[in-house]
Amino acid sequence: MKTNKLAAILLACCATVCSLAAVPAGAINLHDEATMTEQEKQMKEYCDIVINCVNNERTERGLSQLATFPELSELTYVRAVEISGGEDVFSHTRPDGSMCFSILKENGVRYSAVAENLAGGRADPVATVDQWMNSEGHRKNILGEKYTHIGIGYYYAPDSDFEYYWSMFLIGTYDSGVPHVFESQYMPSRELGDVDGSHSTDVQDAKKILRYAASRAAGVEMGVVSEFMDVADLNGDGIADARDASAILAYSAAVGSNGSAVLHDYIC
Repeated sequence: MKTNKLAAILLACCATVCSLAAVPAGAINLHDEATMTEQEKQMKEYCDIVINCVNNERTERGLSQLATFPELSELTYVRAVEISGGEDVFSHTRPDGSMCFSILKENGVRYSAVAENLAGGRADPVATVDQWMNSEGHRKNILGEKYTHIGIGYYYAPDSDFEYYWSMFLIGTYDSGVPHVFESQYMPSRELGDVDGSHSTDVQDAKKILRYAASRAAGVEMGVVSEFMDVADLNGDGIADARDASAILAYSAAVGSNGSAVLHDYIC
């Protein structure tokens, strides 16, 4: 664990800081948008970005997408708070000495398979997924075939060792061989042009479209999320190709000098 923590600190030195204000270590509401605070809405957005990035990694390798449900991320948030208390608790063991998965059992979350990933030191959700994917054990969890759902927790503790703390629960739960459907589960949304689900339409989205188009032209199947065509086919011609990527590149360039630029103005 110490090796992973040290790596997190070193990586954080060049991270883009986009921190949230500290949130009390009690309960957090990610299930009722009508009563969510602005901090909770921002936290949910961060969590959704991580889930989108994880699903990108999985589908590119032919694996199924993972759904989420607010209650799972609320419990995962508690884990992010727990690991912020110092070196002794940055662990898969909870401060009370129980295993990390005890919080799921205590709250009635059923599973047949489960894993936990932890990270510290980076504020950016996309960079945090990269950090996990560059670690063999964490990557193995993210790409596990037996998992069906994912929960993400994020906590900012400015006076702590690493400041930014992330936790991830991956669970597998089935009904007669079919992934169980939780009442409140959902798949994070992606807006038109936001192909990678990072909540920003930019060069990375254009690159993903070009890769897809090149693979298609070569007759090679490229795994993509189920919403890919909905967000990548900007001009509605039934394909995702260089024209769509060019529109994103033009829009992305314009945003640099004109913050009020609108994507639709660059679609042809």
